[in-house]
Amino acid sequence: MADSAPTITDSAPGAASVSLGTWYAIGILTAVSFFNYMDRMVLAVLLEPIKAELGLTDSQLGLLSGLAFAAFYATLGIPLARLADRASRVRLLAACLALWSVMTALTGMARSFGHLFLARVGVGIGEAGCVPAAHSLIGDYLPPEQRAFGISIFQAGGLAGLSAGLVITGFLADELGWRAALWIVGLAGVPLALLIFLTLKEPPRRGHVAETAGEPAHVAIGALLRRPALRHLVLALSVGAFGTYGLTQWLPAFFMRIHGLSLTQIGLWSGTASGVGGIMGVMLGGWLAMRLIPRDPRWELWLPAIAYGGSAPLYAAVFLAPSPWLAIGIKVFATFLAASGGGVALSAIQSFAEPHRRATAISLTLFLSSLLGLGLGPWLVGAASDALAPTLGRESLRYALLLSTVALVWAGLHFLLSSRRAVRDRVA
Repeated sequence: MADSAPTITDSAPGAASVSLGTWYAIGILTAVSFFNYMDRMVLAVLLEPIKAELGLTDSQLGLLSGLAFAAFYATLGIPLARLADRASRVRLLAACLALWSVMTALTGMARSFGHLFLARVGVGIGEAGCVPAAHSLIGDYLPPEQRAFGISIFQAGGLAGLSAGLVITGFLADELGWRAALWIVGLAGVPLALLIFLTLKEPPRRGHVAETAGEPAHVAIGALLRRPALRHLVLALSVGAFGTYGLTQWLPAFFMRIHGLSLTQIGLWSGTASGVGGIMGVMLGGWLAMRLIPRDPRWELWLPAIAYGGSAPLYAAVFLAPSPWLAIGIKVFATFLAASGGGVALSAIQSFAEPHRRATAISLTLFLSSLLGLGLGPWLVGAASDALAPTLGRESLRYALLLSTVALVWAGLHFLLSSRRAVRDRVA
């Protein structure tokens, strides 16, 4: 693997010309994000056939799609982020991608709830090292004024992976069964891991970090959490993840159970709605951030506040729509608005963390958002659906999902609270 890094050359004061090598690196990282989201969410479209074959409850399905993944994803995120702050982020990323790809494929060999649970734990362990390392790399590949746009491109890759995963997995499951779908989707990421190891270059870290390279994790975390703007930002992303992951994991089951769509139909139409709305939204958010943040840095928090809070009534309309096609049409706009703030919000984390604490700050956010979002979000939706089922029957899932939209409004309030201290606490 080459040791030299992509370069950024200043063409004028205050302007940056990004090299072709840097854009290659951003493209590779975007492909990683594609597989990151696809392998994380692939189980969502397969919940109904897995439930039928293995005789599982909605609560068990919520644990599989949520806590089984999130517990280790959250727990190992901080030590892996500390490793990313000190060692080669490129090698770490390649190893993590290879691990979660293989574990996704092994999920297709499960014969019981316990086997499924352990396989999802393995996926969570692998994916724990992805986002902190990737975001830290982007923060060093690109100048600060282009960081939000770079991370938005990275997030767009994830949304494309989510969309393509729904389409591809739904088709494969209908044609070959849910097990074969997991084998094929999982092993597809292994060649990319090899490409990263052989071709991606480690950039020099921005700022002076040598004197703090040995800083203990608790010291770094304590320093970060003493900034109110970062505390509220972490809470906003965590509460928002509680709502969005609960919605995303259960939407395929919702369209199948409530509207009677097939796996192929769900993958094609719901996946396309997520892809079109999500990619357009996240790119627009990054573009707006490049233009608004130089005028007032608080826009990196105001934009997510508008996006998260405004998407709540749209998602509620999705669950209350009388037909699947109307629901999918509204879903395009709900996903568009929510996604427009996602990349900007994640980029904002780096504004409140020094270079040597950057991956740690990201992993801290992922720790809480994983426990609340990936861990509790899908499980609580499933548990609420089970609790409402004796009264509402199959309609219970509709109203369980409707309740989860409150979290999006709550997240918007924390973004606004963060913006009140943003100027004082900003360090980058």
